[in-house]
Amino acid sequence: MAEKVFIKNIEWDRIWISFFIEGLDETSNVFISNSKRTYSFSLKKGDAPDEYKLNITNPGDCKMLPTGIYELFYNSSDKELPGASYNINWNNPSIEVKTLSKQFIYFHNERAYRIQFTDKNGFKFKASDVQLKGQGTVKNLLSIIRRTKNNTAKTILRTIYNFDYLLFHRKLRGKDIHKIKEPRILLMSDQSEEMGSNMVALKNALIREGFSPEEALRAITTKHYSIFHWMKTLKKIAWADYIFLDDHSQTTDWLTIKGAVITQLWHAGAGFKSTGYSRFGMPASPAPKSGHRQYTYGIAGSKKIRHFFSEVWGINDEMVLPTGMPRLDEYLDENYIEETANRLLNGYPILCKPSSDSAKSVSTTSESWKDRKRDNIILFAPTYRGENKKHAYYPYDKLNLGTLYKLCEETDSVIIFKMHPFVEDPVPIPEEYKDRMIDLVKYPNINDLFYITDLLITDYSSNIYEFSLMRKPILFYAFDIDEYTETRGFHRDYRTNVPGKIVETFDDMIQAIEKKDFEYEKVEEYIDNNFEFTDTHACDRIIDWIIRGNLPEN
Repeated sequence: MAEKVFIKNIEWDRIWISFFIEGLDETSNVFISNSKRTYSFSLKKGDAPDEYKLNITNPGDCKMLPTGIYELFYNSSDKELPGASYNINWNNPSIEVKTLSKQFIYFHNERAYRIQFTDKNGFKFKASDVQLKGQGTVKNLLSIIRRTKNNTAKTILRTIYNFDYLLFHRKLRGKDIHKIKEPRILLMSDQSEEMGSNMVALKNALIREGFSPEEALRAITTKHYSIFHWMKTLKKIAWADYIFLDDHSQTTDWLTIKGAVITQLWHAGAGFKSTGYSRFGMPASPAPKSGHRQYTYGIAGSKKIRHFFSEVWGINDEMVLPTGMPRLDEYLDENYIEETANRLLNGYPILCKPSSDSAKSVSTTSESWKDRKRDNIILFAPTYRGENKKHAYYPYDKLNLGTLYKLCEETDSVIIFKMHPFVEDPVPIPEEYKDRMIDLVKYPNINDLFYITDLLITDYSSNIYEFSLMRKPILFYAFDIDEYTETRGFHRDYRTNVPGKIVETFDDMIQAIEKKDFEYEKVEEYIDNNFEFTDTHACDRIIDWIIRGNLPEN
């Protein structure tokens, strides 16, 4: 029986190993077990009938696959692990199995996580975490000194937090945290001193429901904070029963938070850019142990896509709740749409029809904003290039503004440029083009612009998530798709998942606009796959499911 079951191929997809196994039936369970049989995990079924997948950053317990030597087994799906089982061995003479090994470099290129395959004396693979040899340079020495200083500071801050926890954290003594009448809620960010849109929406909903959330907003990646500021923040963290984050928190990478339900309100609705653990081993990826592992919950727009989020955070699918994005509550509100659209048209006359009197002054009539706005408003809103905020840029040489301006004249269009906030260099719009081109990078909320936009041009940005709900065409100007795939990567296939046409040259982009060739039919399919709810109650679900503990059984 066992001889008829064998591994015929192994493939990598970033952090996933796919084992293609010949001879199994549908009732079989495939699992790995270490040499001491103290660690076993079932593999997930892949898309192909004979494919079984293992995520090395989270095989099922929200941790890296532990170091050790592993074998592949199978048994009946109703058997407990490891139980009665059979080995699965390699059988593909055309491929030398050891060539399929892979290394993931992390922590400033100083460490590597390795997966090494062998078929000597039976199929096995080894997971190891090793220190890489240093270069012995003065730069490395300075790095070690700086890191030692940082580690000392973190040790002091951990001690302060632990002391605060003993003093200020509410002792439940076996009580259900969801039964607390006045829960202590902290809205926290390490990325900005201003709240992101998801957190703002949740804050407003919490206040409406009678809660009194505290705030701890910092930008620790770009600013230095005093020890007194840190002490104040640590006290709030120790005090909290519930902590809501709106992005990666560097503090949670080194501080273990106790006694709190931690929820990630990440801004990306369904982006394609590979981030977090989905790009483990690439520049700026997290270490094997990071703050992501501390999440109790994350949120997503749909059960159909929550596995993308769990992969990013290194947690399990069931920990990602399909509440919908909080910012959509206001975004989809009809009164807010009308108020916002009118404010934009009153503030920027370039967006109004030239023949309309309302383009000259604030509208005081009952004229609809849809009748006032220009018929063809194009929003150009790509993501940034570069490793992070410090090095962010956009290659403006990929745009021929003269050709774009001519297109605007021919099609009676206006272009709004809304570059990513990380990009500091403004769009170089010549003065003579400003009757049809406007740079709104300083406008605070890109979602507001979607109401008046007729065509969105983007690339790899998550802004497609909200815009798709407007049911308008999207064009993807992906001139560097091969390079971006190699250096940044995607955690879902870009070419087959974007809700619109992909163009890879500027000329093709112009031609698509002229011909109105946007592959618009993909938009509705995208909405169906990415939204569990398209209502205005995402915040209500977060409060009810997470704070009040009324999670639906399914």
